[in-house]
Amino acid sequence: MPDPSKLNAIVNARCPQCHEGRLFKFHWWNLFNFAQMHEHCPSCDIRYEVEPGFFYGAMYISYGFTVGIMLFGGIFVFNVLNDPPAMGYVVPITLFSLFMVPFNFRTARVLFIHWFSGISYNPDSIKK
Repeated sequence: MPDPSKLNAIVNARCPQCHEGRLFKFHWWNLFNFAQMHEHCPSCDIRYEVEPGFFYGAMYISYGFTVGIMLFGGIFVFNVLNDPPAMGYVVPITLFSLFMVPFNFRTARVLFIHWFSGISYNPDSIKK
Protein backbone atom coordinates (compact mmCIF):
# COMPACT_ATOMS: atom_id res chain seq x y z
CA MET A 1 0.00 0.00 0.00
CA PRO A 2 1.53 3.33 -1.02
CA ASP A 3 1.95 6.15 1.44
CA PRO A 4 -0.88 8.67 0.84
CA SER A 5 1.32 11.57 1.96
CA LYS A 6 1.83 14.11 -0.84
CA LEU A 7 5.01 15.37 0.83
CA ASN A 8 6.48 11.86 0.79
CA ALA A 9 5.59 11.49 -2.90
CA ILE A 10 7.28 14.82 -3.69
CA VAL A 11 10.44 14.04 -1.72
CA ASN A 12 10.78 10.58 -3.30
CA ALA A 13 9.79 11.80 -6.83
CA ARG A 14 6.78 9.51 -7.12
CA CYS A 15 3.65 9.63 -9.26
CA PRO A 16 1.07 12.24 -8.17
CA GLN A 17 -1.80 9.79 -8.68
CA CYS A 18 -0.67 6.53 -7.08
CA HIS A 19 2.35 7.76 -5.04
CA GLU A 20 4.10 4.52 -6.00
CA GLY A 21 5.53 4.82 -9.53
CA ARG A 22 8.84 6.58 -10.09
CA LEU A 23 8.81 9.77 -12.18
CA PHE A 24 12.38 9.39 -13.46
CA LYS A 25 14.07 6.40 -15.08
CA PHE A 26 17.47 6.93 -13.45
CA HIS A 27 18.82 8.31 -10.18
CA TRP A 28 19.82 11.97 -10.00
CA TRP A 29 23.52 11.19 -9.75
CA ASN A 30 23.52 9.55 -13.20
CA LEU A 31 24.81 12.72 -14.87
CA PHE A 32 24.13 11.62 -18.44
CA ASN A 33 20.55 10.43 -17.89
CA PHE A 34 19.24 12.38 -14.88
CA ALA A 35 16.59 14.13 -17.00
CA GLN A 36 14.92 11.06 -18.52
CA MET A 37 11.36 10.60 -17.28
CA HIS A 38 8.96 7.76 -17.77
CA GLU A 39 6.25 8.73 -20.25
CA HIS A 40 3.63 6.83 -18.23
CA CYS A 41 3.63 5.79 -14.59
CA PRO A 42 4.99 2.23 -14.20
CA SER A 43 2.38 1.53 -11.50
CA CYS A 44 -0.87 3.19 -12.60
CA ASP A 45 -0.12 3.97 -16.28
CA ILE A 46 -1.14 7.65 -16.09
CA ARG A 47 0.57 9.90 -18.63
CA TYR A 48 2.87 12.36 -16.84
CA GLU A 49 2.90 15.07 -19.54
CA VAL A 50 -0.76 16.06 -19.28
CA GLU A 51 -0.51 18.28 -22.37
CA PRO A 52 2.21 18.99 -24.95
CA GLY A 53 4.87 21.27 -23.50
CA PHE A 54 3.52 20.86 -19.97
CA PHE A 55 6.95 20.84 -18.32
CA TYR A 56 8.00 24.16 -19.83
CA GLY A 57 6.32 25.69 -16.79
CA ALA A 58 8.81 23.90 -14.55
CA MET A 59 11.47 26.26 -15.93
CA TYR A 60 9.97 29.06 -13.83
CA ILE A 61 10.46 27.01 -10.67
CA SER A 62 13.98 26.09 -11.82
CA TYR A 63 14.73 29.77 -12.45
CA GLY A 64 13.66 30.62 -8.90
CA PHE A 65 15.94 27.88 -7.53
CA THR A 66 18.86 29.16 -9.60
CA VAL A 67 18.36 32.73 -8.39
CA GLY A 68 18.28 31.47 -4.81
CA ILE A 69 21.44 29.41 -5.35
CA MET A 70 23.25 32.40 -6.82
CA LEU A 71 22.12 34.73 -4.03
CA PHE A 72 23.20 32.22 -1.41
CA GLY A 73 26.52 31.75 -3.24
CA GLY A 74 27.14 35.49 -3.43
CA ILE A 75 26.45 36.01 0.26
CA PHE A 76 28.59 32.98 1.15
CA VAL A 77 31.53 34.14 -1.00
CA PHE A 78 31.27 37.68 0.37
CA ASN A 79 31.36 36.52 3.98
CA VAL A 80 33.86 33.66 3.69
CA LEU A 81 36.33 35.07 1.14
CA ASN A 82 36.18 38.68 2.38
CA ASP A 83 34.70 40.34 -0.72
CA PRO A 84 37.07 39.06 -3.44
CA PRO A 85 37.37 40.61 -6.93
CA ALA A 86 34.67 39.84 -9.51
CA MET A 87 36.16 36.53 -10.68
CA GLY A 88 36.17 35.41 -7.05
CA TYR A 89 32.38 35.51 -7.27
CA VAL A 90 31.86 34.29 -10.83
CA VAL A 91 33.92 31.08 -10.68
CA PRO A 92 32.58 29.49 -7.45
CA ILE A 93 28.98 30.55 -8.04
CA THR A 94 29.03 29.23 -11.62
CA LEU A 95 30.62 25.94 -10.58
CA PHE A 96 28.14 25.46 -7.74
CA SER A 97 25.21 26.31 -10.03
CA LEU A 98 26.39 23.74 -12.58
CA PHE A 99 26.83 21.16 -9.83
CA MET A 100 23.21 21.75 -8.74
CA VAL A 101 21.66 21.32 -12.23
CA PRO A 102 20.46 17.70 -11.73
CA PHE A 103 18.87 18.52 -8.37
CA ASN A 104 17.41 21.77 -9.67
CA PHE A 105 15.95 20.20 -12.84
CA ARG A 106 14.36 17.22 -11.13
CA THR A 107 13.01 19.12 -8.14
CA ALA A 108 11.39 21.72 -10.39
CA ARG A 109 9.66 19.02 -12.46
CA VAL A 110 8.48 17.07 -9.42
CA LEU A 111 7.03 20.19 -7.79
CA PHE A 112 5.43 21.31 -11.04
CA ILE A 113 3.68 18.00 -11.73
CA HIS A 114 2.41 17.75 -8.15
CA TRP A 115 1.22 21.35 -7.91
CA PHE A 116 -0.07 22.16 -11.41
CA SER A 117 -1.01 18.94 -13.23
CA GLY A 118 -4.47 18.63 -11.72
CA ILE A 119 -3.74 14.97 -10.91
CA SER A 120 -4.84 14.00 -7.43
CA TYR A 121 -4.10 10.98 -5.27
CA ASN A 122 -6.20 7.90 -6.05
CA PRO A 123 -5.16 4.72 -4.22
CA ASP A 124 -7.40 2.58 -6.45
CA SER A 125 -5.46 3.54 -9.58
CA ILE A 126 -2.64 1.01 -9.09
CA LYS A 127 -2.56 -1.79 -11.67
CA LYS A 128 -2.93 -5.22 -10.16
